[in-house]
Amino acid sequence: MRRKIGPLLWALLIYGAACAQEFPEAPFQHKFWDRTNRTLFAVHAGLEALDMGITHHNLSQGGHELNPMGKALCESGTPGQVVFFAGRTAGVAGISYFLHRLGRHRMERAFLALSSVDSGYGVVYSFAHR
Repeated sequence: MRRKIGPLLWALLIYGAACAQEFPEAPFQHKFWDRTNRTLFAVHAGLEALDMGITHHNLSQGGHELNPMGKALCESGTPGQVVFFAGRTAGVAGISYFLHRLGRHRMERAFLALSSVDSGYGVVYSFAHR
């Protein structure tokens, strides 16, 4: 768990420092479901689906879920896994939309991108430990 959180925290720290160095600019307005957000969300949803598939395979072969938040759901069978991974996907979309409504458009897209990185890490880790 510690290995998974470390890179994400560093990425957030670096992103925050980079944003703090920029000059203020005119507010950037866009519709929430523009092309960029649709692409980012589709990538995230695809990675979550792939993560669910490989996690399902690993658990059916006697593996264990390492995420303490999803352990109970993922180890309860396929319906629990679907609920967990669909909930993560919906949660990411909801938080991103909340950031959009607050006018934090860069953070909205950064959150989608970093969530995809997190899901990609889960996929790579699961494939490495088949």
